[in-house]
Amino acid sequence: MGILIKALALNERVRVYLANTVDITNEAIKRHDLWPSAASVLGKTMTIGVMMGAMLKGDEALTIKIDGNGPIGNVIVDADAKGNVRGYVGREHVHFDKKNMIDDVTTLGCNGYIDVIKDLKLKDLFTSSIPIQTGDLAKDFTYYFAASEQTPSLISLGSYFAVNGFAEVFGGILIQLMPNATEDDINYLESKVELLSSFSKLLTTYPQQENILKLIFGENFHIIETKEIQFNCDCSKEKFAGGITSLGKEEIYDMIATDHKAEVVCHYCKEVYHYNEEELKELLKYAKGNNKNEIN
Repeated sequence: MGILIKALALNERVRVYLANTVDITNEAIKRHDLWPSAASVLGKTMTIGVMMGAMLKGDEALTIKIDGNGPIGNVIVDADAKGNVRGYVGREHVHFDKKNMIDDVTTLGCNGYIDVIKDLKLKDLFTSSIPIQTGDLAKDFTYYFAASEQTPSLISLGSYFAVNGFAEVFGGILIQLMPNATEDDINYLESKVELLSSFSKLLTTYPQQENILKLIFGENFHIIETKEIQFNCDCSKEKFAGGITSLGKEEIYDMIATDHKAEVVCHYCKEVYHYNEEELKELLKYAKGNNKNEIN
């Protein structure tokens, strides 16, 4: 599990989300066998996802879809208001580095779109799409908040990986101006841009998240919420059974006749679910389509 802190700063004219996502990222690395570049891109997208999820309420949730036309393929992340996040990438075994630094831009690509789909438990989903600007996720989501949500924001992400491919530190910060923010607040945050540009170093130097807030804002902040965040997938054998049923009778008959079983792997968490012949026959009762000869 990780920790997300939500705070107000500069006399409550600035909103801050600060997330430690090293455990979340390492869980994704373990489940998906991610190489470092893929782990960096997915981990950073999940970090942004949990911070955006903290802006939601109740059972609200969101999905981030990124297609930069890069070697990693699509990046998909789900997050909710309860601190749950999950995600996967199109290609797990991707790694690029430049000057001994992980190269997110080459991995992700910078010719495509970021889509954010919010389920606010209304009649319709709220969808927003922006063209990728740079391939640097912190910069691109800063642009997203300005263009799609009209909220001036500052985002910084950081990570360090060990030689075994797992993350030693991982996290991010999202700072947003409230409607009553002043010119002095803007100038103050601009003076902190250089400090935040080395967020990996901040995460390493200040393992206690509150100390990062003190470094940025002094004593002019207060924490309004601290919550646990975790990589959590809500897939189940029952849910995938519904997916098999939706394939129709003909497809299920073919599974039974050809393999006498079925196997389903969850994209998000790599959990494997097995269905034997008797279970598939039971699912036939609920599938649509024309009946074939009875299978004994």
